[in-house]
This record gives sequence, C-alpha cells and structure tokens, in this order.
Amino acid sequence: MLKQSIMAAALMLSSAGTWADWQLDSSQSTLTFLSDKNAGVVEQHAFEVFDVAVSEAGEIRADIELASVETRIGIRNERMREMLFKVAEFPKATLSGNLGELDLASLGAAPQMASIPLTLSLHGSAQAVVADVWVSQAEGALYVSTVNPILVRAADFGLAEGVEALRVVAGLKTIGQTVPVSFNLRLTNAQ
Repeated sequence: MLKQSIMAAALMLSSAGTWADWQLDSSQSTLTFLSDKNAGVVEQHAFEVFDVAVSEAGEIRADIELASVETRIGIRNERMREMLFKVAEFPKATLSGNLGELDLASLGAAPQMASIPLTLSLHGSAQAVVADVWVSQAEGALYVSTVNPILVRAADFGLAEGVEALRVVAGLKTIGQTVPVSFNLRLTNAQ
C-alpha cells in the first residue's frame, strides 16, 4: 500500500512538471480587502463571486464579479456597487499573468514563495502588479496564498472620485485611497 502511494505521488509530480488545467474550488477560496475610514477604523470585506483558472500553458486568469462585494452592511454594498465600481458599466475586474516559470514538479506540501507579475484590469484601466505568494501542492490540489497583500491605489484605476463620493454620502472624515487585497486559493486539476 505504501509503495503504491509513493508511486502515485511520484507519477503525479512527474506529470505535474508542466501545467494542466486547474480550476478554482470556490468553497475553499477567499478574496478579501481592507478599507480604512476616519484614519484608523479598518474593516475587512470580500468578493463572494470570483473564478480563477490556470491553463496548460501556465496562463492564469481571475475574474472578479464586482457586484458580489460583501461588506456586511447592505447599503454600503449597494453604494460600492453603484458609486465606486459602477458595475452597470464595469461588472468585472480581472487579473491575468503567466505561471510558466514556476516549476510544479518541485512543489510539495511545504509552501514555496514566488513573485508573480500580473495585470490588474479594473474600471477601464490596467496596471501591472506583483503578487508575492506562497504556493504548495497536496492531495491533488494547488494552494496559492498572498504573502503580502496587493496594494490597489484608487487613483491608478480612476476610482478616486468614487471613493470621495462614498466619503461624502457616509459623512466620514476620510476613506483610505489605497486598499490591500489578499487571497487564499485552492485549485483542483480539471483533467
């Protein structure tokens, strides 16, 4: 039995040296961000609907449904959808890049750190970002988690005006213009 398990693991790792199609396990994945209001009141929010896939060529793409923003306050969700993200015009944000240089065959259950250059497209603008992540592979799944949050500046994506509109309508002194975004992903092999 042990011999069969070792052979199966070796086979999986040797065939995993090249990328296969990986799909998000949304039940075990999270995408969160923090907001800072009145210079020190920090709150955690999430996007409840997003998808991530990795192609055989190592191309990664994440699609985030901006209307799925969840702040735990209904009116704030509505205001963010309409005043900040303007989901009628810009329903999604996307992250795209290539993991081709990351060697799957060397991955095991112990996480390895990688820096992945990505393009974030949001609100009609695209900017280069780098995701510093932990990557590991265990029991047929690929795990990817941010080491440090990705910092998204409102001004880089034409969102500063929306942030200011939210500040005014909520009667706040300040709302932070830079938002840290973090994720914990579990991907399974689609083959």
